[in-house]
Amino acid sequence: MIFKEKIILSFIILIQVTSFYAQTNFFVLAKNGLNVRLDSNLNSKKIGKFNYAEKIKLLEITDKYFEVKDNGKIIKGQWYKVTGKSNTKEIITGYVFSVFLTKPKQKDIFEFILYDDNYDNFYFTAKKEKSTSSFITNGEEINFLRGDIIEIEWEEVIIKSAGDEGVKELNNRLLKVKKIKNGIVSNFRKNYKKKIKYYYTDNYSQWYLDYIYLNIEYYIANSKNKLIRDFIKKKEQLEYSIENRRRNGINYLVIGISHTSEFKTSYLQWLYYNEKNKKLYEYNLSNDKLIEFKY
Repeated sequence: MIFKEKIILSFIILIQVTSFYAQTNFFVLAKNGLNVRLDSNLNSKKIGKFNYAEKIKLLEITDKYFEVKDNGKIIKGQWYKVTGKSNTKEIITGYVFSVFLTKPKQKDIFEFILYDDNYDNFYFTAKKEKSTSSFITNGEEINFLRGDIIEIEWEEVIIKSAGDEGVKELNNRLLKVKKIKNGIVSNFRKNYKKKIKYYYTDNYSQWYLDYIYLNIEYYIANSKNKLIRDFIKKKEQLEYSIENRRRNGINYLVIGISHTSEFKTSYLQWLYYNEKNKKLYEYNLSNDKLIEFKY
């Protein structure tokens, strides 16, 4: 009797697992397409290929693991049995390497960088170690500051590029996000309690002024400049000027961080921002050199 119950229970579990696999969809990550094989080994015949970003259905996860070298890196995965539309528009069923497929949902810890609502899709960027990722939002308000540690839950989805009909790109769609820990800018605002003032003469959009403000605030919060650190400690008013300037054939946005007292302005640090490469440089006056500020 016990034996029969075990058989029935195993049968129920098998049905549930198979049902889960049958309902799971993935997208192809391989930019050059993903080969589909007749059987679950590298010597098996290729029966077709799935295009990049093609949606396919998972039928079975095998217990066959292996590793390959891709762009000099060793990547590990296993064989999945899938079905979907090939690059010749035929429906094919076969085996593919799991590493080149998306995951339905993912969750991880990141450092927040920037929220940007200046494009067709609202998105924010965050980094983990040296890798930076972008996440498309559904229009919800993102109130984090640069350096905040956040937990993100997301899924990979297909987005068609505006103006490029038929061009599909894989993107990360935000599902949930929450702050885990304040970053250096959040702590700076909490302790300094002042808005940094700024001045400009050229015609800049408010979006761009806000973007520059966040970058300069992040610089000031991280700066090792002794004068800037002293003014922060004393909670003295800091400010900066903005102007366009050309240096060695390159256009820069030049920022002068300063402090004003009794109608006298003392410049504490000059910064050069290169819009093309998005890099910020400290100006070394004694050597007349630009030194990249490492974010």
